[in-house]
Amino acid sequence: MTDTELGRALHARGLRLTPQRRRVLDAVRALGHASAEQVAEHLDRQGGSAAVDPSTVYRALAVLEDVGLVGRTQLDRRVPSFHAVEHGGHLHLVCDTCGEVAEAPSATASAMAADVLTRTGFAVDVQHLALRGRCARCRPGGGEP
Repeated sequence: MTDTELGRALHARGLRLTPQRRRVLDAVRALGHASAEQVAEHLDRQGGSAAVDPSTVYRALAVLEDVGLVGRTQLDRRVPSFHAVEHGGHLHLVCDTCGEVAEAPSATASAMAADVLTRTGFAVDVQHLALRGRCARCRPGGGEP
């Protein structure tokens, strides 16, 4: 997303494109899946024009999430993880053994989400869904799925 497109998305919500918001979005893109603390650390390592206060990172992430440019998922049971949403929805597959985070298309869970809705009336947000288990390398027998 260009600065112009980002500026329009923010302006449509009555917000401005600030250098901090741009840097935070760029950091989220570079990191893939990262906590707010990891985003702040990444920005500190990059240096740049000025250090970004952690509270600024939290506020920027909240704004970018509200605008729909960043998604939040609970990957590690402790803190939320943020990711850019521009490449479409996806499931997060978290290995409890090695910690690897893989992705699968969100459509993979559409049948499960429809079944949950039918049975309980609860609408699952598959755009923010993390499934925990063991990856192919860590499963007994490993190898192919």
